[in-house]
Amino acid sequence: MQATDGPFAVGSGPLVSGTTLALIMAMTGRTAYLAELDGEGVPILRERVPAQT
Repeated sequence: MQATDGPFAVGSGPLVSGTTLALIMAMTGRTAYLAELDGEGVPILRERVPAQT
């Protein structure tokens, strides 16, 4: 994961990029923010983030 608006970068594997806010919100399960992310790793992240009910 790599932020497009600051120095935040973490992890390894296929890239997921977006704003710091969108990355953090997606990592905490806020699926609406997945649409704001780009990169090869987004489909993997979509599978790993549980849908909110």
